[in-house]
Formats: sequence, C-alpha cells, structure tokens
Amino acid sequence: MGSVVESVGASERRRVLVALGIPLLFWLTVELAANLGFLPLVLAVGLAAYLYTRETEQETLAAGFAGVGLLLVSLFLLQLYWVGATGSTEPLADAATRLSGWLLTGVVLLGLGYWLYRVEV
Repeated sequence: MGSVVESVGASERRRVLVALGIPLLFWLTVELAANLGFLPLVLAVGLAAYLYTRETEQETLAAGFAGVGLLLVSLFLLQLYWVGATGSTEPLADAATRLSGWLLTGVVLLGLGYWLYRVEV
C-alpha cells in the first residue's frame, strides 16, 4: 500500500486527480444506480472539497475510501427512509435487501479507510 500512497504524493497534480477522481467515480456510480436527482452531485462536490483539504497523501486516500463508504451507508439509510415515509408499496425488508450492496460496500470502504489511516506507510 505504501507504493500507492507514495505515487499519489509524488506531485500535486496526482493528489488533485485523486481528490477529483474519487468523487467523480462515486457520483457516476450512484447516478447510474439510483435516481436521486442532484443529491449525488452535491455530495461528490463536498467530498472533493474535503479530500483536497487533507494534509498528506495518506490522509487523502484514507478520507476518500472512508468518505465514499460513509456516503453509501447514508444513502442506503436515506433510501430506506424514503420507502417507509412515502408509503411505498415495496416492503421495507425488500428495499433493504435490494439496497444491501450499498450497505456492504459502504461498510467495507469505511473499514478500508480506517485501516489506511492507521497503517504506517
């Protein structure tokens, strides 16, 4: 993992590419998977700003993984809320099963971000 972190830290250009690329991938993935309007775009812009302000390349990568994970878990919970609050005909358990990939991916990315933040590079 050290070589990836060093590669990102080799130049400011690479760090900016990571700070913009991770939110762009998040936005494209969520935009293609769900119809949430402008919400994914707003979240991606906020994530890009947050990633750009990280001090080191290791913090940038760790925050990228953890940030996307947190956003996916949050969107999972938001989707479940919408199913329940809007009186959808879809049972809540079915919605949770349908969206479980978001939850699983989010938890894995949160764990990876935490691990990357704690590991010595």
